[in-house]
Amino acid sequence: MAAYDKPTLVYFNILGRGEPIRMTFAACGVEYDEQSVPYGDMKGQAGSKDWPFGQAPVLRTQGTSLTQMTAIMRYVAAKHKPELLGTTLEDRATVDALLEGIDDLYLKYIDCVYSDQLSPPARDALWAKHFNPMTAAERNGGGHLRFIDGFLERSGGPFLLGERCTIADLFLYFALEAFSRDVCFGNRPAQIYPRLGVFQEAVADLDGLKERLASSARASLSFNGNGVG
Repeated sequence: MAAYDKPTLVYFNILGRGEPIRMTFAACGVEYDEQSVPYGDMKGQAGSKDWPFGQAPVLRTQGTSLTQMTAIMRYVAAKHKPELLGTTLEDRATVDALLEGIDDLYLKYIDCVYSDQLSPPARDALWAKHFNPMTAAERNGGGHLRFIDGFLERSGGPFLLGERCTIADLFLYFALEAFSRDVCFGNRPAQIYPRLGVFQEAVADLDGLKERLASSARASLSFNGNGVG
């Protein structure tokens, strides 16, 4: 078998930024291999063809090393299930915007995880600035759960673009999992934004994805690399 015939995801043994990619593969019904990050190589060869940004995740495929989570998600969907990108140019642009908006919010959570270990004061500040619907009009760098909920409200659900699931829904589902763990906000997001419950049920019922979500392999992984979250 020629090198890279089956794509190989290189990532840490956690959920983290590798999991939305795994979920995309599952939603596409595509098999892939997985390899743990050789940290010394990743940093020692940072900026090389194999490690373009000195970061993971990386997808080795067709002799190329693809990097950046959302770019890899787009690639997998484009190759195997293009409807997950949206069916019109406008939809595709909206999916791109949603991926960036969800990542803006998710990275605020990640900063709280790694910089403050989700301490109660830091968690309260995170909620106040980026999740409390009363603060949506204040300065938040564009990262606020109310903005994402607005897409569900306007689309009529159950997905962000209405009846069609996209990779933006996969990323949002994962982000909501992180936000809704007991160590973070618990069920508070779903209580404040009730559309999220219907959304999560719809995503979790997708063929291929539901098997990934229920797998013991997934359940064994920590959410984040420092054991917090």
